[in-house]
Formats: sequence, structure tokens, C-alpha cells
Amino acid sequence: MANDDDDDDGSDISNYDIDLIDHSPFPNDCQSEVQSIESLCQCFMHRYNACPAFFIGSLEEACQEAFSSIIIKERRPVLVYIHHDKNLLTNRFCWNILCSEMIIDYLLDDYIVWPWDITFESNRNILIKIWNKIFPSQTSIDFSLEQCPMLIGIMRESLYKKDSSSTSEYEFTVLFKNETLTSTEEMFSLKSILKELSIFKEECDDNEQALSFDLIKKSDLSWEVIIEICKYLSLNDAINAFSSNILFFLRKLKAKVHIDDLSEIFINTILRKIKSNQIISLRLNSDESKMCMILNYLSLFNNVISLNLINLEIMQQISEYEIYFPKLTCLSLCYNNEIGFNLLQNVISYLPESIRRFEIHCAGVLCTHYDIDEFNIEYIYNFNIEYFILDIGQFQLTSVKECYQHYESCFLNTIYDIIQWMRRIQCFRLITNKYNVKKLLGIDHWKTFLYKCNLLNKITLQVIGSILEDDEIQEKVRELQLKFDCIRPSIKFQIV
Repeated sequence: MANDDDDDDGSDISNYDIDLIDHSPFPNDCQSEVQSIESLCQCFMHRYNACPAFFIGSLEEACQEAFSSIIIKERRPVLVYIHHDKNLLTNRFCWNILCSEMIIDYLLDDYIVWPWDITFESNRNILIKIWNKIFPSQTSIDFSLEQCPMLIGIMRESLYKKDSSSTSEYEFTVLFKNETLTSTEEMFSLKSILKELSIFKEECDDNEQALSFDLIKKSDLSWEVIIEICKYLSLNDAINAFSSNILFFLRKLKAKVHIDDLSEIFINTILRKIKSNQIISLRLNSDESKMCMILNYLSLFNNVISLNLINLEIMQQISEYEIYFPKLTCLSLCYNNEIGFNLLQNVISYLPESIRRFEIHCAGVLCTHYDIDEFNIEYIYNFNIEYFILDIGQFQLTSVKECYQHYESCFLNTIYDIIQWMRRIQCFRLITNKYNVKKLLGIDHWKTFLYKCNLLNKITLQVIGSILEDDEIQEKVRELQLKFDCIRPSIKFQIV
């Protein structure tokens, strides 16, 4: 049996038959696939004292054998091994990897293995014809000396491809060629090859489950519609809507996803189905007990660009998140209650320089009548935020409402005191209710904004509740737009 040691390069094989090195395992211009593969098996046994359980027959027959079982768990992917005797890596790969006891045992249970030798040009041409017949609509493969040895995984065609013009029953993925893994471009070893085979086997299993479930028939939606819907759902909601089978298709499409509720169980589940670099947005509860459970996993999501934090109280944690998420450009803070100036000042001071979009969603912003610490604030300006959203439209707490009723100027002054810290802000969106928006339609209140925020070019007031039937508001909006044009023609003001 061949040696399983990854570090052995096969150079110390004293009993290796030199004559067989120069003799191709396949005869020139082979006419019988059965006889040729049997010849390869004999050659491997002679050279390496071991041989994987090669499928004796055509590639088409191997595919039919692999996926014919009515029991889903018994179906297996096909692994195609491309051999070339004149490639210097072939001997080392066969001795250390393909004919190792560990690989042979693994393949016996989980794969149908079909080999082909392209040492002779005639046999390479035969392989090309076989390949084009089975995969007529897929990109061709470079079957050359330089690409060998090569491992190619075959599974049944995915559902999302069945919606296209593809005419093939199967699809393939090049797993390994020459001396590197295709997915990671790392040099091969026994451990890395086993890992790659395991990943593809799991993808194949997921595909078979999905094909049997058939999301399209189950939901009565087209594949394009399902994927389009998923773009607007968190990964949690997509799973609830379409079952965990959707994960396989999201992985195949390399779709970017948002996770709404991160738990240890959920992480372990999804990371076996999709790649961590597909996750670009996270929503985290800042509860200390929950965070401790998932803290060790956060470094896996280094492709995250958007982060939503719930009820964050310890502002220093923002700096920690910057370490976990080096590509972070959007930060959103959500609070169930009101927040005060002191908290906001701390937030601004801890924001990473990479943040360009900043959002606050809360029940209200306490003005100076409630936040006594506001007078002690030493302003720390931010020169990175370009887009700011303040959402106080979902709640109307008594304390804030009473203050705005007695001091109408507090509402706009409170907003201004927040924005003035952002020296490079370009776009501002305020989400509020119909009652509060009436307090924002006087031009005198906005002049300070325009003079202080030189780069501000877009202001959007998003109103919760219809204002179409309120003639007073509509008239004030038109007047305000005209006055904005007089002060700064380049600025865009709108109410939605």
C-alpha cells in the first residue's frame, strides 16, 4: 500500500519499475474504454502497489451509476482523474495522494472514480470528444501535459442552470490541476486534497437534496424570481422562506448575503453550506452574554462591509469591530429607547476612519432639556462620514414629544447639533413622523445647515404617514424648495 506521509515525494522508491515509467498505462489510440482502464489498474498496482477503485466503463456510464439510486444518500459525485506519464508531478501525486490508503478508502465510500490517460495525443483527442458530448454547452478544459495531474468533480446540473439554455445533464468543477487546488491555489497535500473532495461531496449532496425538493415546483416561482427575492432578504429570512436548500444555490451563484441573527448554531450550520466571504453584512445584538458566544467566529467574516449593532452601550466595542471587519464602510446603531448627546458624541469619537455611511435608529434624540451632559461635550469632528441617516420615525416617546411641543426649535436644533460634527457630510436623510416634519419646513432653520455643511448636496425627509392630502404641508414644501434653490442651487431637497 502507498505511503500516506504528505512529505514523502516518492524519490526513495527503490523497487519502482523504470521500464514502466516510459510505458503509457493506456495503449495508443485506445478503442476500448474497459480494456484501457483495466490496463491502467494493472499499471498502478505494479507501480504503486495500490489503486483506487476505478470505474470500468465509459464516463457516461459512470455518471449514470453515480446518480441512479432512488435513495438520495446513496448518490455520489464522479471524480475524473486525468493522467499523463510525462508530467514530472504525476509519480509523486499518484504515490503520495491518489494511491494512499486514506484516499482510496475515502473515494470508495464517497465517489465514483473514472480515469483517463492522455500520454498519447490520440487518447487526448478521444477524451475531448467524450467531454464535448457530455458537456456540450460548458466551457472546455485544457487537457494538456502542463495541467496534469488533474482531478475534476462531476455532479448533476443545478436547478438554477436548468432555467438557462444549458443542454447538459451534468456540470463539472476542476478541483485540482498540476500541483495546486483550483479553489485556493495552494499546493497539494493529502490533507488539502481530502478537504477539497469533502467540500465537493457536500455540495453534490446538497444539490441532490435540492433537486429532489425542487424549489421552483414547491414555491411556484421561477428560479430568477427566487434569487431576486433573496437579494432583499436576510439569510435567516431566505432560509425560512425557501428552506435550507437555498444555501446551495446561493453558494453556487456566489451571492452576497446579510445575516440578521447570528448565533453559534447558525454559524456552524451556514458555514458548511456557503463561503464566509459571501457574507458582507451582519446584524449583531450587543448583549454581552450573546456576544461572548460568537466572538471567536467574527474573524471569519472579514469581507463584511456593513454592520448593524443593537443597543450598543460600550462605545469602545466599535474599535474592536474595526479589527474583525477591516472592510467596514457602513455602520448602523439601533436603540429601543431615546439616546442623548453624550452617547452620540462618544459614538462619533470611536467611529473607524473607514466609515462612510452612518445610521442611527432610535426612539428619539434627547435635547439639552433632558441630556444635562450635553453642556460638557467637547466636540470631536468627523471628516469621513458622507451619508447620514437619522431614523426617529418608528417611536414617539412621551419625554421627547413633550419637549418638542414646548420648545419647537429643539427638534431642528437637536438635528443640527448632531450633523455639525460631520464636516464632510454630503447626504442627509431624516425619517420622522408627520407631526415632526411640520417643524422642519421653515427656511430660517435650514440656513445654518447650508452655511456650515459646505459639501451637503442632498436632504431627504422621509415621512411616516401620508402627507399627500395635507395642503398646508404641500404648500410649505414648494416654498422651501424654491428658497433652497436661491441659497444653493446645487442642493437637492425632497420629501418622500
